[in-house]
Amino acid sequence: MLGIFMEVFGYWTRVIAIRNPNNNAAVFMTFLLTTLAPSFLAAGCYMSFGRIIYWVTPENRRGFRQIWVPARFVTMIFTALDMLSFSVQCIGIFFFIGKLSNQGQTADQQAQAVKTTYDILRVGFIMQNVVFGVFMLVAFRFMFASKAWKFDWPEAGSNRWRSAGWAIVAAAFMIAGRSLFRCLEFTLNRGDNYLRSHEWPFYLFDMVPIVLVLMIFNVAHPARFLPPDYCTVRHAYKKPGYKGVVTTKSEEDDQPAPGYSRVSLVPPPLAPPRNNAGMTQAPNSSVTFSSPWNSRPSPGADRY
Repeated sequence: MLGIFMEVFGYWTRVIAIRNPNNNAAVFMTFLLTTLAPSFLAAGCYMSFGRIIYWVTPENRRGFRQIWVPARFVTMIFTALDMLSFSVQCIGIFFFIGKLSNQGQTADQQAQAVKTTYDILRVGFIMQNVVFGVFMLVAFRFMFASKAWKFDWPEAGSNRWRSAGWAIVAAAFMIAGRSLFRCLEFTLNRGDNYLRSHEWPFYLFDMVPIVLVLMIFNVAHPARFLPPDYCTVRHAYKKPGYKGVVTTKSEEDDQPAPGYSRVSLVPPPLAPPRNNAGMTQAPNSSVTFSSPWNSRPSPGADRY
């Protein structure tokens, strides 16, 4: 919600800044809000997807081999990296505001301040894009690897949580595209380029992706698919999550037949032999029968 409010207020102040370019307050506010707001939306994607992974992934699938990031630390790792890029962007923006608000600077000094600001923001956006790229790899790995799992519990077996998972992946893709646009905006020709001198690229590549993100979360919000315990702010992965063990088709084929040990493959014990009177013969006995062909110890007697 914080990111949404920042985006709406930032677009409103941008309209004011366009109509009155000399309004420094409006220029600074739209620059600040439209640059930093998507970081909060990205953090929401990281937190939601991390809780889906921890809730769905069983204990025997939470290792690096399965999802490439420990399930318990998905939210912590990506949110921390997102906040790091957010901090770099904050440094660039407040440096820009501080320098341009100083009326005693010359034109060359202001130009140098703008150049330094663009360099800092470029680093922040590059960091944000790298984090998005790694997150997309982990998300796709998890979504496709989990398709081969055979769950024995109804919540995962219904695959309803996949709707929320793919919604988060789509939202993260939109935010990553917007971040790439802002990176190019501050990189091409040191910020003096077509993307910054015209308004339509901003609304197409910045505002439209954010609006699509909000539409996606209105259709498939993660809170509709996660348990209530996983939708609270205080949730710190204290819940055990799924404790069962899932298998794949290849693992099921490797299972031994019923009655056999996986290690020794010893067949189950045979039933004691029975005599012709229908009685069970005691082990290690050598009772003979009246029939000529049964006048020897019963078969299998030596085995018991």
